[in-house]
Amino acid sequence: MVALVVAALAFFWWLIFVLAWAVFLFITITIARSKGRSALFWGILACFFPLITIIIVLLLPPRSPDY
Repeated sequence: MVALVVAALAFFWWLIFVLAWAVFLFITITIARSKGRSALFWGILACFFPLITIIIVLLLPPRSPDY
């Protein structure tokens, strides 16, 4: 009985982790696109460093239109 509860809780926490990771990834890509940055580059970087990447993208200035 205890093992079943532990397994259910472990699955629950992994589900929360994966959903949070996907949300951070989506937010990073959306911010990068709105600032004229490469969504692919920032999305790949966000796969490995999700929260740090969001902070960096937020601090970057928008890219000028001549690029």
